[in-house]
Amino acid sequence: MTADSSIESSSGRTDISRRRMLKGTAATAIGLSAPFLGPSRALAADPIEIVHWSWLAASDGEIWAQMIDNFNEAHKDKGVQIKMELVPEEQYVTKVLAATATGRAPDFGWGTAGKGAALARDGVTVPLDDVISEVGLDIGDFDPKAISAARYPKYDNKVFMIPMDLMSLQPEINLDHVAEAGLDPSSPPSTGEELIEWGLAMTRRDGDTVTRSGILMTGSGVQPTVTWGIVAEQMGFRRASDDLSTAAVNPAAGIAAMEWVLALFDTHRVSTRDVTDRYKAFGTGGGSIFWTGPWTLNGYVGQGLNFMTSNFPNIGGELRTYFEMGGLELYKQQDAGRYAATLDAVKWLSDNSFLWTTIGRGASPRLSILERPDYKTAGHPWSVRGAFVDGMEFATIPEIPVVAGPEFTIYSGGNFLARTLEGVWAGSKTPAEAMDALQERWQAGLDQG
Repeated sequence: MTADSSIESSSGRTDISRRRMLKGTAATAIGLSAPFLGPSRALAADPIEIVHWSWLAASDGEIWAQMIDNFNEAHKDKGVQIKMELVPEEQYVTKVLAATATGRAPDFGWGTAGKGAALARDGVTVPLDDVISEVGLDIGDFDPKAISAARYPKYDNKVFMIPMDLMSLQPEINLDHVAEAGLDPSSPPSTGEELIEWGLAMTRRDGDTVTRSGILMTGSGVQPTVTWGIVAEQMGFRRASDDLSTAAVNPAAGIAAMEWVLALFDTHRVSTRDVTDRYKAFGTGGGSIFWTGPWTLNGYVGQGLNFMTSNFPNIGGELRTYFEMGGLELYKQQDAGRYAATLDAVKWLSDNSFLWTTIGRGASPRLSILERPDYKTAGHPWSVRGAFVDGMEFATIPEIPVVAGPEFTIYSGGNFLARTLEGVWAGSKTPAEAMDALQERWQAGLDQG
């Protein structure tokens, strides 16, 4: 790999090389300590400059930069260009709020479905139904699941995001480890029992120390949190009732899922709490089975890692996995006339998202793209991306679309859920104590609306 085109070997949601970012014609970075000046605006006589903020900073970010470059090339003589600015993900919402308050918000940016209810409530993001009709975006060509996720029931059920990709968590499996253990790659684990068998076969230990995790975990943060969330939902736990009135439905199942995760470390010993960088661990052979999202594919494929993907196993009785939808949202402007031009640009990005959904990230939300005869043969090999497309059928663990939604998300390393569960993984809190804390906090979140 070259420094110009590669990401670090850890892949995943890590930084693209600095040289790659600096030489990109579509993007300029917003520094961590630089004063915020707001996006520049072109004079009326100049071509329209649509300002786009993005927090994509993994190997998927390289492909997104290509998408923006492709738009600008296609529109270089049509009086409109997109200026992309990179904003660190952990600062993104804060900067959007500050920019909107001063009337200098970017025109559009990246969001994930279900996490933006507070922005919708506060008028930071723009309802798009009327503008969608104005620019002629064909909503009927979107997967109904995607459009449903883009709506906020508590805010007139309006569309606040244009879906760009559908993502799920599925296992990536190191094929070198599979061969070494004498396992059959054509029959990956489909049940919890088979999963543990594979994990045991591929785990390596030095005495009592796990030196290679058959099932890749970390001692805190995202990985054990999202694992708990998937297994808990498979066992029948629900973070919120369907009507969003009751939190922590079937808490016994949630407690049982915590015990299942603990057993990976302490009973089966197929995982170790010593791993801190899960992406690097899998990319360097420190883990054999790693459930993650399609944002890792471009990096691991470019690295030359010998791996495959498979569907998430049915551990708890009901086959489910985490669902995430990435999409583009428009931000409030002093000049409302900018919305149509911005959404017209977003429409082009959606209409031309074949590259994005065959190399950049997950399954396409556009039915016409999914139906293309070359969808399965283009881009990365189907053996590494197929599970992320086929697995959308059972990716049914969504975000909770309330203002306190970020507290409910299972894909987080720093929210109240993750912090509460860290006590369980460290042995300072019992699963029952953690469930009581979650139930109380989440109920307050639902009551907030």
